Amino acid sequence: MQRALLGSLVVTLMMAAQAAPPIKVMLLDGEQGGPYHAWQETTPYLKKMLDEAGPFQVEVVTAPPKGGDFSNFKPDFSKYKVVVSNYDVPDERWSDELKASFEKYMNGGGGLVSVHAADNAFPNWKAYNQMIGIGGWRGRTEKSGPYWYMKDGKLISDQTPGSAGAHGARLAFKVVNRVTDHPITKGMSDFEADDELKVHDYVARM
Repeated sequence: MQRALLGSLVVTLMMAAQAAPPIKVMLLDGEQGGPYHAWQETTPYLKKMLDEAGPFQVEVVTAPPKGGDFSNFKPDFSKYKVVVSNYDVPDERWSDELKASFEKYMNGGGGLVSVHAADNAFPNWKAYNQMIGIGGWRGRTEKSGPYWYMKDGKLISDQTPGSAGAHGARLAFKVVNRVTDHPITKGMSDFEADDELKVHDYVARM
């Protein structure tokens, strides 16, 4: 399951390859919500995957750790076509100035790919929630947006109160391609998986 998702990450980024290479990519890391998300191990894998894809020039940018000095952490986001985030932190980790800098980059046409738990980050940063579209954990509730799920082939929006994000039991399930005309999913067949479902319950209001 994770390999399929990482594979789609590569395809997503390669869509930008219409422009002359290299495509500059910032791979952002430095912290995760717990030891079970070991960014020190996953970042080298992500970089290797992107390097081997061909058209990307990848630079790893590591933010200071919890309690570290952020005064000189001022990435020039404009240097990059896309930011691949392998980074999960609470709202207070970034200053308003740093958040505004990233919003300016995104509003100017920059790209963001949120890898796994990166969509847990910054739960009360409205613009970030709009960037990621859907996320969970770090105190997100129905106030962050509705609960989304498929029922009888239809997408359901549900305002039922509750926390956002849960780990389901490991079980066999079918992955269904519901958007068959998108460049990323075109031609992808449905497939069976046996994994622990990660449920990111609530989507930010747009």
